[in-house]
Amino acid sequence: MERITKYGMTSTCDPRLETRPLLLLEMEAIRRGGRWKNSAGKVFGEGLRFHYKQACQLLWPHIDWHRWTELCNHEIRRPEAKVTVLMGPGSTCKTNSAAWEYLLEYYINPKETLVLVSSTDFRGLELRVWGEIKKLHEMAKEKFPFLPGTLVDSKHTITTDDLRDSDRRGSTRDLRRGVIGIPTVEGGRTVGLSKWIGIKQKHIRLIADDCTAMNATFLSAFSNLNNNDDFQAIVIGNPDDVLDPLGIAAEPADGWSSHLEPVKTTVWDTKFFNGRCVNLVGTDSPNFDYPEAASLVPKFKYLISAEKIKQTVAGFGKDSFEYYSQCVGVMKISQLSRRVITRDLCRQFHASDDAIWEGEKRTKIAALDAAYGGDRCVGGYAEFGMCFDGKIRLQFYPPHNVPVKIKIGEEPMAEEDSISDYEREFCKMKGIEPENFFHDSTGRGSLGTSLSRRWSSACNPVEFGGVPTKRPVSMDTFTNDKVTGERRLKRCDEHYSKFVTELWYSLRYAIEADQIRGLPDEVINELCTRNWERVANDKIEVESKIELKKRIRKSCDLGDWAAIILEGARRRGFAIAKLSPSEEPVDDGYEEECEELDKNLQDEMLVHA
Repeated sequence: MERITKYGMTSTCDPRLETRPLLLLEMEAIRRGGRWKNSAGKVFGEGLRFHYKQACQLLWPHIDWHRWTELCNHEIRRPEAKVTVLMGPGSTCKTNSAAWEYLLEYYINPKETLVLVSSTDFRGLELRVWGEIKKLHEMAKEKFPFLPGTLVDSKHTITTDDLRDSDRRGSTRDLRRGVIGIPTVEGGRTVGLSKWIGIKQKHIRLIADDCTAMNATFLSAFSNLNNNDDFQAIVIGNPDDVLDPLGIAAEPADGWSSHLEPVKTTVWDTKFFNGRCVNLVGTDSPNFDYPEAASLVPKFKYLISAEKIKQTVAGFGKDSFEYYSQCVGVMKISQLSRRVITRDLCRQFHASDDAIWEGEKRTKIAALDAAYGGDRCVGGYAEFGMCFDGKIRLQFYPPHNVPVKIKIGEEPMAEEDSISDYEREFCKMKGIEPENFFHDSTGRGSLGTSLSRRWSSACNPVEFGGVPTKRPVSMDTFTNDKVTGERRLKRCDEHYSKFVTELWYSLRYAIEADQIRGLPDEVINELCTRNWERVANDKIEVESKIELKKRIRKSCDLGDWAAIILEGARRRGFAIAKLSPSEEPVDDGYEEECEELDKNLQDEMLVHA
């Protein structure tokens, strides 16, 4: 037997076991927090980052420690780390870094650690991080059989409990200690982490893989899991949209709009859980640190290389989405300039705050975005009136999903009747007359017939199709009349290409006019997804619903509901105006000059870096 002393600790071992005692010492150093003092006050240890690296090299010597590996380990092992986002294109070692970091954490404390590994479905788990964890676990166990964890592949689980003991005692294995793969989509339905809400364990770790494709509510589970004593998470994905779960988790502390698209690998503080985002930029691959090999065989074959970039450019071009997502891997901040509404706009003008009313005279408006064939059927109400500062504002209240009840064998109108009855009772409860109830009638007019029969013919249909109205864009938007040359308020049919654009873009102007209050986050999230562009005659046009749904993989029912609410309010006297009614607008041409400047800037704006 031999005695090995390191970091002030001594291990007695059989020299034939080679690296086992070294690994045990590194693992014990990690258990002690990376640095500790002996009874005499002497400090030992080199810090968690160092000891995790040493343990990794002993367990998995095939892993290369280039600057991306070092950076990921540095950020994940920050003492205050809660959520670390690893963002970048494919082939940037995001998955491998997350897999070995948390698998090693499990080895350190197998009886009090639960590692949740999520991806979209079982196939996604196998192809991504769960497949990587399995490979690393099998390699580690082959080299160090004493390590904890038995792989139960059929359950996508590495369990701490001994299989033989469980069978002998007739007990079940405790899945709250181990590593478990979790699909967030089952049977075509998004379930997220719902099955694990409320779970208790001393150390809980979560790897959220392919976060770009997750449902928008996926991140809501983090708050519940954070109720445990020690919760940490690694969020992984290829950047796509600032409003998908990855974009929300990676949002810089000062917002996306103030964030330049990096050309080098960059790290920044995030709003989400005060975390950190590591943006691994593909065109800054460690392979380019070795220019002598750039034109030959790359030093790290599994990382993005000059050859892959060359092939992508040849096939799709540098301005393509494929090049941006597969070779660059940074969030396209320039896309925010084409969004109808942005989060920063809502924050700047307090769209989520509550209104402070002056007096009690207010008008209530209810709206319904009826949906058929699987989309949500969304209802709810708002009210507008005078605020303490003399400004007229529209206060939204949280929407609700309308339950649609259909009995087999009922008449075809049963679906619409169910919706009509529910909204009728809701409006009666809120004191809203049918004259102030507005509903989407696009493509299916049978709901209006049902509302007339079940409630009142005074209910108001809103047809999203068609041409814009002739009412003013706002009380502050002017133009010069082409016939008389006189300055007058600009009409919606002169400003927008379609009525649906008027509906959605009017919300932006109302927010900019500081007239919107109470917008729920879930509604803001959908409003911020739609793009706009300038078309013939310099008119504004929003992205079609078909293209929008294709891009974000869902229907913006909440956004449509908010647009109907504003339309109903405008029909009942609400006017979009930056100035309060007591102030006279300054007709000096400044607004028109700003609009012209904005147009010129948009025309010059780069869409891709």
